[in-house]
Amino acid sequence: MKRYRLFAIAGAVFLSACASGGSGPKAEVSESSRNKVTSVEIATVPATNAYDLVYRLRPHWLRAGATGSIGGGSINNQVTLVYLDGSKIGTIEALRSISASGIKTMEWLESSRASIVLSDIGNEPIAGAISIKTK
Repeated sequence: MKRYRLFAIAGAVFLSACASGGSGPKAEVSESSRNKVTSVEIATVPATNAYDLVYRLRPHWLRAGATGSIGGGSINNQVTLVYLDGSKIGTIEALRSISASGIKTMEWLESSRASIVLSDIGNEPIAGAISIKTK
């Protein structure tokens, strides 16, 4: 009986050490959030372009922008801008032209943060921005 108990304790210690050790891909998964998609997540989704990835992983990023009033009472829809490696390439439809195979990370930036982080937003009424980094 003592021998069995010894093996059980040794096994439990071994499994506990394996479960808590290492800093491989699991560390990157924990960095994922509502506003960020990592390469680990991207690798798990069969998609041909960035639009498909966003649609499957973070569909809330694709929602139509809020309606707001911009000077003189005219009503404009806010747009979501897309940035590829720091350069503005267009709105949500531009995601369809980006191959999924080269994407490292994607991040959603709220409008207030986007206007600070991204340099060329201009005066467009934006709901936010999707920033894509490639390999």
